[in-house]
Amino acid sequence: MRYLRRIAATLLGLFLVGGPVSGPAPLPTPIPQDSTQKKEIKVWVNTNSGIYHCPGTRWYGTTKQGKYMSECEALKAGYRAAYYRPCGSECK
Repeated sequence: MRYLRRIAATLLGLFLVGGPVSGPAPLPTPIPQDSTQKKEIKVWVNTNSGIYHCPGTRWYGTTKQGKYMSECEALKAGYRAAYYRPCGSECK
């Protein structure tokens, strides 16, 4: 009997300490972007092979010869995306 009272008291205490349950947190409002802002992604260019790698991929920043630059700069310089998959910069 004492065991049941202790469990009941613990559960009641957890309920009271936890406070009232609220609804889901409000979603953040998106910040509108200006039409002049461009999405620039820094890529790793393997200067030996002429291929650039996107952030989060296996060879990003790990090849022996290379440098960081924006994806738009890499495309203008004549480099191509690894596996022909661009990173998603908005280049014009």
